[in-house]
Amino acid sequence: MNKGWKISFPVSILPNALTFCNVAFGIIAIIFAANNLYTPAGLLIIAGAIFDRFDGKVARKYEVTNELGKQLDSLADIITFGVAPVITIYMLSFSQLQVLGIILAVVFVICGVYRLARFNIHCYDNVFIGMPITVAGFLLAILVLYQTKFFVHPFINAIGILFLSYSMVRKRQFKKV
Repeated sequence: MNKGWKISFPVSILPNALTFCNVAFGIIAIIFAANNLYTPAGLLIIAGAIFDRFDGKVARKYEVTNELGKQLDSLADIITFGVAPVITIYMLSFSQLQVLGIILAVVFVICGVYRLARFNIHCYDNVFIGMPITVAGFLLAILVLYQTKFFVHPFINAIGILFLSYSMVRKRQFKKV
């Protein structure tokens, strides 16, 4: 326990509540993208990143980290930073690419899922191996917001998706911040 005092019930569930907010924003972003509301979808993904940033910090601060929270966080990340941004960019830019657009979307999510699984089974001190899916999804959300204002050729976006996908699965170390 923390400094001899018992963690109260609301504080002990706060990290998971923040994770569930992340999930909610990801799901709502997907719904917005399906309704051609790309700017709000991108903003919701970014809002999800804010909640994702604090769930682990709160859990560590109040010493309520556990395996369930770690798994919930990874599942939330798949939705908010894997599925939501790729569906949004697909709807906005890749739908005319047909099969290639679908392949790009699937590759991005598979690379993100693989990267999260690898992270969950290894213990790394102060480094990430591969770009975190949260960063890749956040960057896609930024690209979505940019593309709602300015034209970006779908093949430029395709190169970006492939670069982010590769960055998630490569074995390069990224310092935790």
